[in-house]
Amino acid sequence: MNIAGLSLESILILPLSVVAFLILLSIIVFVHEYGHFSVARLLGVKVDVFSIGFGKTLLKWVDRKGTEWRIAMLPLGGYVKFFGDVNAASQAPAEAAAPRDHDDDGHPVTTQFPRPGHEDDVAAHMTPEERAVCFHFKPVWARALIVAAGPVFNFILAVAIFTGVFMMVGRYDLDAVIGNVAENTPAAEAGLEPGDRILAINGRELDSFNPIYDIVLLSGGSELDFEILRDGDAIRMAAAPRRVESTDRYGNKIEVWQLGISPDGNAFTFQKYGFGAAVQQGVHELWRVLSVTVRFLGKIITGREDPSQLGGPIKMAQYAGQSVMSGFDESSYSEPPSFWTKLKMSLFDFISLAAVVSISIGFLNLLPVPVLDGGHLVYYAYEAVAGKPLGPRAQAVGFRVGIVLLASLMIFVTWNDINNLISSIS
Repeated sequence: MNIAGLSLESILILPLSVVAFLILLSIIVFVHEYGHFSVARLLGVKVDVFSIGFGKTLLKWVDRKGTEWRIAMLPLGGYVKFFGDVNAASQAPAEAAAPRDHDDDGHPVTTQFPRPGHEDDVAAHMTPEERAVCFHFKPVWARALIVAAGPVFNFILAVAIFTGVFMMVGRYDLDAVIGNVAENTPAAEAGLEPGDRILAINGRELDSFNPIYDIVLLSGGSELDFEILRDGDAIRMAAAPRRVESTDRYGNKIEVWQLGISPDGNAFTFQKYGFGAAVQQGVHELWRVLSVTVRFLGKIITGREDPSQLGGPIKMAQYAGQSVMSGFDESSYSEPPSFWTKLKMSLFDFISLAAVVSISIGFLNLLPVPVLDGGHLVYYAYEAVAGKPLGPRAQAVGFRVGIVLLASLMIFVTWNDINNLISSIS
């Protein structure tokens, strides 16, 4: 069936992508906000509201400690509102004394503590019991821990997912043996051959084929020095990856750096891990994803990588929907498995994607941009060193700059998403 050039699968994938994306985002946002919430409670801060989503409240209830839990109409985020906040951005209340939400020139004060010099005025309008549970009157180390807990919980979620996968499903490790060399590729031109065992690349020793993908991805086209073992002899040679148009595992068009080699599919080990080893492997996978992310962004900033590779919410939704359907791709199997096997494969793919997205969201929130958790941590670092909060004018300027930077980034990655989506269906 084909409607206006679109297949039935393409038509069905849209609503499925939206649903999968909302489920994915809701889980990750809940874990992030629960990080703020749980550490705040541990440190004696009263939490007024815990909301998943924004806008009109669809469902709410109050727990025994007085926190109002909400599920809102727009599940594109969430927030925790502490006692003493005037809004979800954890700004201190304005009614306590003078105009707390503006400085002397009428500029907004975007601080997580009352305007410098007015702490006593704010405290005078609170009872000792209220001050004891107010976020703004906690020491700077406590506020920093509460703010950092959100991204940290995102990382913990990712490690938990990886741990579960390595324990229940296991992990394939492909030997660093070349199974095939494509014609007219950098690998073929350099003289690499099937059967070669790659001992090291740029001095990095390898015992698995898996790291080669990351090395090529981050090469930026730079020449790579190979040390290989062929017929018992160690040989050195060099090859520079070439940028080509390819497809990802879901069939989306992408541009990647490519050498032209693939592993030997028969040379692999498969292992399930016990709990301790699985946690260790999960932490290692977390570090690997963070390391690749940081280095990739560094190459974009220095102009050595194409910024059009950055994706946003549309790409995330697209991948979420495709991961849910991945197990039902008949081309992935020599013999079609049962429905439940396909469902389990799809669930595995979706959960694995959730781990990577959770790491990405945790990393994004740690960027030193004032509207993000990382920006608040920068303010707290200044306060810890200087012994007083950053001035209100500086905080206000930082907040405005942060909004502009974040909005610009969202517009840019959404534009990339739309262009890539149009390209994939054209």
